[in-house]
Amino acid sequence: MKLLLIPFSYIFRIIVFIRNILYNKGFLKVNELTPNVISVGNIAAGGTGKTPFVELLAEYLLDKGKFIVIVLKGYKREHDDMKVVELGFQNENHELNIENFGDEAFVLLENLSKIKSGKGLLVVGDEKTKAAKFASVKFKPEIIIIDDGFQHRKLYRDLDIVIINPHQNKHLIPAGNLREPVKNIHRANIIVVNNKFDKDIINENIQNKPRIICNYEFEGFINIKNETLSAAEITKAAVFCGIGEPGSFIKLLEGLNIKIREFIKFPDHHYFSINDINKIIESYNKSGAKYVLTTQKDFVRIKNSEVVLKAASDNAYKNLLFNYPLYYAKIKMQINQNAELLHKEIDDLLN
Repeated sequence: MKLLLIPFSYIFRIIVFIRNILYNKGFLKVNELTPNVISVGNIAAGGTGKTPFVELLAEYLLDKGKFIVIVLKGYKREHDDMKVVELGFQNENHELNIENFGDEAFVLLENLSKIKSGKGLLVVGDEKTKAAKFASVKFKPEIIIIDDGFQHRKLYRDLDIVIINPHQNKHLIPAGNLREPVKNIHRANIIVVNNKFDKDIINENIQNKPRIICNYEFEGFINIKNETLSAAEITKAAVFCGIGEPGSFIKLLEGLNIKIREFIKFPDHHYFSINDINKIIESYNKSGAKYVLTTQKDFVRIKNSEVVLKAASDNAYKNLLFNYPLYYAKIKMQINQNAELLHKEIDDLLN
């Protein structure tokens, strides 16, 4: 089937080529802002690890006491108005929900909730340039980080970071998942190779480009009560996820010697219906497993959905969250090689 889509990929390639030429030659306007702008992007659609790297970057800047703004699109939000929230905000009264902010914003908000220095805001908006301009004028941060910004060329960036996975697809959309040809990473200042859960570090040879080598570190399984479970306590589980690359989540669990008795795959950024939740519960009940496991992104989608937060009584969502042993895998990105390359580039910006 994908072979039939290759001609359409060539058409897409031509469109991308023309668009880049128009920017390179100055025919399309590039907006430059007063704060320094760092873009974290990729050339493949979904699953490369942009948001975990944004988190890593934000932590480094916040530890230096900087005032940062993170700009995200908020994919598949139901409401397209611009939203702003301060890092460290505790959503105890459920003022925020997935429908307004999107899952990636919630993951960042939760993981950066205990900042001890610096100051940060999340700005979620469908138009990244508009959101970045608003943040620049309204809040005057020192640094703006653009999540998923490599193809967003209308916004000038002082540091362009591109994340790739080893051995990624070679075809453009729709035959493959590439947004533009691999050779276009020459526009980037820094290339990050994300090995995810591969134990053997893979460093793809990209000539004449600084390369940072990263992977994911597993920190534990966490439930709705913020109770932590170690991998050693789980032998078999019913599993579900809706992420860009579900194979990486399966690889994590298998590497932890967890036997997957049932697995349900959903589309990336999936809105879970009551039927979906009942399907997960049914899968768990017939699996013979002691636990239900998922990703943090899927967990925050269920926990912070408007239908859960505003429900006057118990429903299927609350049933899964509070009456079943549902845990999400907490992971964190770490740099294995060449962290000094990133730190030097950022420190040069700050100076």
